[in-house]
Amino acid sequence: MLHTAPLRAGRPLATELSTTTPATELPSESELVAASTIAEETGELVKGAFAPTFETFRSLAAVAVCSALCTAIAVLLAGLEGAVAGGFKLIYAGAIAGIISRTCCAPLEMVSTVMMCRGDECKSMWSELAVAYRSAGVGGLFKGNGANCLKVAPSRGTQFLVYEFMKRQMSARGIGMAALGMPLNAGARLFAGGIAGMVAAVIVYPLEVVKTLRTVYPDQCKGIKDAAAMAFKFGGISGLYAGVMPTLVAMFPYVGVEFMVYETLKRRWELLIGGVAGTGALLLLGAIAGAAAQACAHPLDVVRRRMQMQGMQGNFASSGAAKVPPRYSNLFSGLYRITKDEGFHVLFKGLGPACFEKVPSTAIGYYIYEAMKTFMRVASV
Repeated sequence: MLHTAPLRAGRPLATELSTTTPATELPSESELVAASTIAEETGELVKGAFAPTFETFRSLAAVAVCSALCTAIAVLLAGLEGAVAGGFKLIYAGAIAGIISRTCCAPLEMVSTVMMCRGDECKSMWSELAVAYRSAGVGGLFKGNGANCLKVAPSRGTQFLVYEFMKRQMSARGIGMAALGMPLNAGARLFAGGIAGMVAAVIVYPLEVVKTLRTVYPDQCKGIKDAAAMAFKFGGISGLYAGVMPTLVAMFPYVGVEFMVYETLKRRWELLIGGVAGTGALLLLGAIAGAAAQACAHPLDVVRRRMQMQGMQGNFASSGAAKVPPRYSNLFSGLYRITKDEGFHVLFKGLGPACFEKVPSTAIGYYIYEAMKTFMRVASV
C-alpha cells in the first residue's frame, strides 16, 4: 500500500508539491559532452579488445601454411637415402627444432638480451616484460624473433650437421674412444660440439647482430631490414661482424657443453633403463644441458652482445636511445672494463632470464630434433 503525507489545509496542491519535492538538477552541456566521449571511447576499446583483426587471421594462416609445408618436406626427405640426403636431414631437423623452440621462449630471450646489453639500467625480468608489453603489446614480447628465427634455423642446422660429421670423423680414426668401436667419451663430444658451434657462428653472425639491434633498439629498428641497414650504415661490413671474436670464443664452451652434457646423460640414462629415453627424459636432459651451457658461457655472452652495439653507439645515443655500453677493444678488455666500472655481478646480468629461456628452449629443441630424426630415419654416432 502506498502512503502519502496529508495535505496541509489552505495550501494549493501545486504549492505543496513544489515545497516538498526537491528539484532535480540537470547536467550541464560540458558534462553531457564528456560523458558521451567516454562512452564512445569505452565502446571502441571494448570492440577493439574482442574483435579479431586481419593481422591475427593472416598470422594464423601463415602458421598453418608453414606447418603443412614443413610436414611435406619432412615426408619427402624421409624417403631419400645416402650421405648427402642424410646431411640435409640433419640440417632440416636442427632448423625446425631451433625455430619452434626459440619462438616458444622468445619473450624470455628478448628480456635476457636487453638486460645483458643495458646492465643495471634494467630493474628485473618482470619489469622489462611489462615495459615491452605496455609499449607494443604482445608484439613487443616477440620483437627480434623474426631475425632470431632466420638466424637460428641455419645455425642449429649447421651445428647438428658439423657435430655429427666431427663425431663420425673421430670415430673413424679412433679418436676420443676407450677402444675401437666404443662410443666417444665426453671430451670428444665437447670438442665436436665446440667446433660445430664456431662454424655455425661464423655463417650466421650478421643475423645475430641484426637480432640484437632489433631487440635492444626497437624504436630505431622497426624491422629486420631496418636493423641490417642501420648496422651496415654505421659500421659497414665490419659492423655486421662486430664482436665476432668473443662470439667464437663463447660458442666453443657454450655449444660444446650443451652437446656433451645432453648426449652423455642420454647415453647413461638409456644404459640404466635398458631402453630408449622417453619424452620426459629427453625434455629433462635437454633442460639440464641448456642450463649448464648458459651458465658456463654467460659472461662471454654479455661481452659479445655489448660489442655488437659498439658500431652504433654514437648514433643511437644522439637519437635519444637508451644509454649504451662503452667501447671495448677485445674480449679481455670487455671482461675487465665491465668488472671494474660496473661490478662483477654485471657479467651475470640476465643469467636468470637467460636460463629461464634456455632451459625450456633447449628441452623443446632436443625433443623435436630427436622426433625429426626418428621420423626421417637418421642415425647418430
